[in-house]
Amino acid sequence: MLIDLISIVSFLGIAIAVYFSGSAAVQAKRDRLRSRLWGGVDQENPLSDAVLERLGNTDRNTPLDQEIRRAGWYRPTARRDFLSFRNTTVLFVMIICGVIAVGFGPGQRHLAARTVLVGIGGVILCWAIPRIYLRNVGNRRVMRIRRALPDALDLMSMCLTGGLSLTESFAHVSREIEFAYPDLSLELMIVKRQSELRSSDFAFDQFARRIDAPEIISLSSLITQGQRLGTDVVTSIREYADNIRLRRRQTADERSNKAGVKMLFPLTMCLLPSVFIILWGPSALELYTFLRGFQGASAQ
Repeated sequence: MLIDLISIVSFLGIAIAVYFSGSAAVQAKRDRLRSRLWGGVDQENPLSDAVLERLGNTDRNTPLDQEIRRAGWYRPTARRDFLSFRNTTVLFVMIICGVIAVGFGPGQRHLAARTVLVGIGGVILCWAIPRIYLRNVGNRRVMRIRRALPDALDLMSMCLTGGLSLTESFAHVSREIEFAYPDLSLELMIVKRQSELRSSDFAFDQFARRIDAPEIISLSSLITQGQRLGTDVVTSIREYADNIRLRRRQTADERSNKAGVKMLFPLTMCLLPSVFIILWGPSALELYTFLRGFQGASAQ
């Protein structure tokens, strides 16, 4: 009986794994067809299609795809690898808990029920923790890019002042900051290559969609509008870098001003009781001794 149940559970697990794999493949093919129908990538240029797919093209705008791009996972199989890992972990927990629950037998139903509950909790955790980890990785990476942006803009303005084009300045800045700011260096190199394949407007739009940060979106709009209107991009970039530093300084001042209010609760709960004990302890002991002696004298 136990062997039959284990076989059934194993068969169901394999069937579910095959189903998820097939669904992922069909969905990927549908997404590619949909992106071509709606103008995501030119159908008559298969080389551009393949290269843009490796450079983080954002035609697939599902929340999972956006989080994968924010985390910097630009491999063509990043989405499939993430889903395969998460679904395999969930199936493994389901199968293990199911086999353990079946192995207890009819006389230990309470243990089987607890195992099922533990399995449900494990499935929920295995489903949620990879997504939470992916979101945290993306947020930390975006924060590093936002911190590195002013220095990169200063270098870019110097390159543009020296006579380099916008695409060449991106390539030069990407090489210069590769050691100090590798995340932003990778993004600038992607922008440079997408500009060569399509256009600078397309590259900056993709850059803003990938990072999805206010500074990057504003920078993309600034450069795009400057190129369309023919304004001085160098001065705009330099002033924008100064504004970012000013906002960062103001944010730091705001946090420092809030620190006093936030420290009020720990001081009240942790330090004041010990201060009260030190100040009032001797007086309380003397009062206790006096009252005890007074009660003894009254009893006599």
